[in-house]
Amino acid sequence: MWRLMTVLLFTTLRAEEPTDSVLYVRQIVIVGNETTKEHVILREMSLKVGHRLTMASLEHDQKRIYSLQLFTRVDLDYETDGDQATLYVRVAERWYIFPIPILGFKYRDTKKFFYGLGFIHENFRGRNEKLVASFALGFDRWVSLAYQNPKLTDGDDIFFRGYVTYSSVQNQNVAQGLYQQKVFAGSVTVGKRFGLYQTALGIAGYEDWRISDPRAGRTVSLSGRDRFLMVGWRYTLDTRDLREYPTSGHYLSISASKFGFGESEVNLYRAGYDLRGFTLVTGDIVLGVRTFGNLVRGGVSPNYLHSYFGYDERIRGHFKSVLEGESLVGGNAEVRFPILSPRYVEVSTKFLPPEFSVWRYGLSVGVFADGGKTWYRTQSFGTAPWYSGAGAGVHFLLPYSLILRTEYAVNNLGKGEFVLDFGSSF
Repeated sequence: MWRLMTVLLFTTLRAEEPTDSVLYVRQIVIVGNETTKEHVILREMSLKVGHRLTMASLEHDQKRIYSLQLFTRVDLDYETDGDQATLYVRVAERWYIFPIPILGFKYRDTKKFFYGLGFIHENFRGRNEKLVASFALGFDRWVSLAYQNPKLTDGDDIFFRGYVTYSSVQNQNVAQGLYQQKVFAGSVTVGKRFGLYQTALGIAGYEDWRISDPRAGRTVSLSGRDRFLMVGWRYTLDTRDLREYPTSGHYLSISASKFGFGESEVNLYRAGYDLRGFTLVTGDIVLGVRTFGNLVRGGVSPNYLHSYFGYDERIRGHFKSVLEGESLVGGNAEVRFPILSPRYVEVSTKFLPPEFSVWRYGLSVGVFADGGKTWYRTQSFGTAPWYSGAGAGVHFLLPYSLILRTEYAVNNLGKGEFVLDFGSSF
């Protein structure tokens, strides 16, 4: 029924270009949110009742709402009465509950296949709460449970996350060959959001690492078992317009963590930062730049707390190379040329539920350069080698916020490689 109402409303209303006259928001009407609570949508909007209405603010809020990843489509339009405007926010909801098989490759390596089953609720109680339970077998094995609530009550902006897992995983460092690590870990995160763009959080957790074949470096303790508490904090400023594939805005994250408080032989400090910026160079061409890094201080650093390129972070051109160290620094630059700007298509078939009937897709070409290095405290920063690569590729923007990248890169040694990866590069 809501789909029919939305179609009828679209035929009677149009998203007019604001005239030279100044318009103010008199009312905000949300259409299509059969599950999602209104406050989840309103929380992402810069436009409020009484605010001046502009095309820039409409586009900004449309992208912010879509970045919730709760909707297959988001449209904003309005109707006027003198200098007053009624703003309509029209959404098409995604499918939120996924009892799905888990199939994947650890660190995107086809030799590290894992499989299992998970239950994911992306919009629990219609409040953008996340509930995830999963188990996996194969290269890595685990069972885990996670819960996230972005807004504990209607009257505050306090968020909560809880996570617990037991896993049997392979080590990341390559110099010592493969060995098994049994890990129990849990954490609680409490934070506060300040306005649209800023958050601050604190985290407390416990980790238990057991190595079946103890050797130097694998754990701090000679017994092959490290058990320790950890606490940390993080500040984030995020003004990106569309998180899955930004075209404007900035992102800054600053963090610090402490591992071990005298109850364990582990005694480490780690500080990190991640700074990203995106801007329109001309027309629809986007320039994105990023710099990031982390630094370790304190006692002995075991292998499982080292920093790596070749897993979550990659240098295209050295995509499959594992670079290990206690600390890390890196950077990226990318120019994105839209070939097919993001658009919607409706697929009407009796075999698809409404949540899968609206598809958003697009196509871009990216030209990039990556670089970075890792180092140990036994080295000086200047003596550690830099690794870099540059190239170009095609980025497929697919429904449900999926992004597929096919790229070719040449590294600083003159060797080329093809890269197939998912998600935005940064």
